[in-house]
Amino acid sequence: MIWKQFKIFGLVQGVGFRYFIKNIAKKLGIVGYVKNELDGSVTIIAGGSSNQLEMFREYIVSGNGYSNVEKIVEENIPKQDFESFYIQF
Repeated sequence: MIWKQFKIFGLVQGVGFRYFIKNIAKKLGIVGYVKNELDGSVTIIAGGSSNQLEMFREYIVSGNGYSNVEKIVEENIPKQDFESFYIQF
C-alpha cells in the first residue's frame, strides 16, 4: 500500500468537496481522511495502490462541479494505520 498526502488549494471549502472526496475514496477502496484547514485549503491523507491513487488524483483535480482546484501539493508519507476513509472535523 502506498500512502500520500494531498494538499488542495482553490475553491474547496463550502462546496461539498470533502463529502465528494469521501465518496470517491470509498468507491475506489482508498483509506485515510479528508479535512478542511484554517488557510482555506483541504488536506487528504490517502492509502491505496498506485492505480487507486492515480484515479483518485484525477477525481480530485476534476472536482465535484462546484469546487475549483487551483493547485495540488502531493507527497509520499510513511505508512499510516486506517481501516476506512472519513471526514476529520
